[in-house]
Amino acid sequence: MQTATEFPPVLDLAGLSVLVIGAEGGVGPAVVAGFDAHGARTCVGLLAADAAPPGGRPALAVPQGCVDDPAALRGFLDRCDAVNGPVEVVAYVSPPVTVGRALELDDAAYARVIRDELLLPVLLLRESARRMAARGFGRLLSFCSMSGKTGVHPGVSPYAAAKGGLIAFSRSLAAELAPQGVTVNVIATALFDVQVNKTGEALHEVVKGIPVGRVGRSQEAAAAALFLASRQSGYITGETVNMSGGRFMD
Repeated sequence: MQTATEFPPVLDLAGLSVLVIGAEGGVGPAVVAGFDAHGARTCVGLLAADAAPPGGRPALAVPQGCVDDPAALRGFLDRCDAVNGPVEVVAYVSPPVTVGRALELDDAAYARVIRDELLLPVLLLRESARRMAARGFGRLLSFCSMSGKTGVHPGVSPYAAAKGGLIAFSRSLAAELAPQGVTVNVIATALFDVQVNKTGEALHEVVKGIPVGRVGRSQEAAAAALFLASRQSGYITGETVNMSGGRFMD
C-alpha cells in the first residue's frame, strides 16, 4: 500500500512536451499558463497567423489550407516536435463560436465552420495520434461546447454540428488508441468568462439557470485540461467532461 509520501502528484506534468493549439483564444491563455506553472514544456500553436500569442512568447501558426494539404499539416507537427521534443500532449482549444440562426446563415458559413472546427481538429488529432501510438504514450484533449451535446442553444447550429462531430470522433479514436497508451478526451464548456458575450443570451437570465450561480472561470477549464493531460489520468479515455456549473448533467 502506498503511503502519502509515495503517492504521485495528481497533476504529474513535469517535463511533458505539450502542444496547445488555439492558444490565442478562449481559455487558451489560461491553459498555457497552467501547463507552464506545472513544469510542462509548452509549445504554442496559433489558429490565426496574425494572432498575438499568450505572453508574447514564440509561437507556431497552423498553416492555412492544411486541411487540403497533408504535407503542410505534418510539417507543422514536425516543427512542434522540434521545439521541446516529440509532443506527448495535444490540447486543442476551439475558436470563438459562430453565431447565427440556422435558417439565416448562408451555405458558406456552414462550410467554413465545419471545415475549421471539425475537419481541422480531426486531422490534427489523427496525425498526432499516429505519432503518439508509435511511442506508446499520449494525451489528446479538445475543448468543445455543451452545444455539441445538448443542441439547445439557439443561434449556433453549425458550431453545434461541428462540436458534436468532434465529440463522436474523439470517442471512436479513444477506443482504437487505448491499447497503445494514448487517451482521447473532450472538455465541454458552457458559459465561461471568455464567451459570455458571444451567444446572444441574456447573462442575468442564464445565470439563474446555473446551479452554482455564476459563469465558469478560465482557470477552472485549464485545471480540467491539466488533469486529463497528467500521467495519472491514463484510465480515463473517451470521456466528455461537462463544465457547465450544473446547468447540464449526464
